[in-house]
Amino acid sequence: MQIPSLVYANKKGEIFDHPELKMSMRSAEYDFMPYEAELIPLPSCSRLYFMPHTNAVGFDLAKGGFTALDDAHAVSVFLPPAYLRLFLPSYKRISNDIMPLYAYTAVGWLNDSFVVPAIKVDNDSHWHPDLYDYSDKFKVKVEFYLNKYPKNRLYKQLAHCALTYHCTAAKNVFYPRWECPMPTSPACNSRCVGCISLQESECCPSPQVRMDFMPTAEEIAEVACNHAAYAEKPLISFGQGCEGDPVMAADVIAAAVRLIRKDFPKLTINFNSNCSLPDQVAKVLDAGVDSIRVSLNSTIEATYNAYYRPRGYSFANVEASIAAANERGVYVALNLLTMPGITDRKSECDALIDFMSRHKIELIQTRNLNIDAELLYSAIKLAKDELMGLKNMLRTVKKAHKDVKFGYFNRMKDDFFIERGLPDLKVKKFKK
Repeated sequence: MQIPSLVYANKKGEIFDHPELKMSMRSAEYDFMPYEAELIPLPSCSRLYFMPHTNAVGFDLAKGGFTALDDAHAVSVFLPPAYLRLFLPSYKRISNDIMPLYAYTAVGWLNDSFVVPAIKVDNDSHWHPDLYDYSDKFKVKVEFYLNKYPKNRLYKQLAHCALTYHCTAAKNVFYPRWECPMPTSPACNSRCVGCISLQESECCPSPQVRMDFMPTAEEIAEVACNHAAYAEKPLISFGQGCEGDPVMAADVIAAAVRLIRKDFPKLTINFNSNCSLPDQVAKVLDAGVDSIRVSLNSTIEATYNAYYRPRGYSFANVEASIAAANERGVYVALNLLTMPGITDRKSECDALIDFMSRHKIELIQTRNLNIDAELLYSAIKLAKDELMGLKNMLRTVKKAHKDVKFGYFNRMKDDFFIERGLPDLKVKKFKK
């Protein structure tokens, strides 16, 4: 039975495979070797990086136990879109500093190649990094729109995201093609522990700066209608990482959707939100939105509250918004923020299955939550429970709700109900 070697980094950030220690992985507080873990070759366009404030931990076969390497950092992988992380790296913390808001994934070295515990959950190829220009040449495309629409603040925001953060969704606006993001709200009624656009302190700085204005309905409609008229396979999506939550801008969004619908009645319009205010969500639905994607980390209220820290709403309000979408025949997807050791707990799996028995959910988008795992564990403070593993959790959900689809990306109406690359949920074993 082959076991991958431990991968570690020295103080210079140089990455090596260890000649003796074996790869180990973590879920919650448990470290283990990947005897039957779900390993795949490192996907192209993944990013390897060392984890600050840690020592790498591997398994010593000779001593029969886990050991930490002094003066060697743990190494992680940031997976490309469409891949779901299954396990965290093993490490020993050497300071109380909180790690940056990344999605940390274990990595090992086997047969002269990197391997990671992950599965591909979506075969949509539009988001492959190779399809995007990250060079200064892309500025020409952006400047064309800024010069043509100098008064539209939304184009300026999207240009900032495309050029500063290299957001692929924002880049789509200027090609133009595919999904067009529509950031609208500087405000939010959640205080997520892992918010990527605004943190209340500098404990874990946000990787993005939240937008500071609300565009008008006319500005939104101008961007959306241009995209609908000229883009290949256009899709409009409200709710993006550079803003608060669009539910706080529901009146403006509803007005914009009505303007868009006058010229493009068949255009797919999606609303990504915490869906915390049912009355506001209803306004958007009635204006003509085709689909909603509800962001949550759990369908257990206490776990949800510990991460989202809602202000002025409850989890019952989120359920009421989904019920309103179901009543109107609007397509409903979940944006499930996953963390090994939390999402794959049996109680979480049971709660999700029960939740889906109460509400019609067509698609579960499994996303890797970007956060220091220990920060999240300390915020939620979970009791002991059986850990199923994310792969087994998905398999159990699929068995209970056979029609549900798994994925990673938003969909056009024509693709709502197709099976876009069902992930391989079989348990694999290493060959001897």
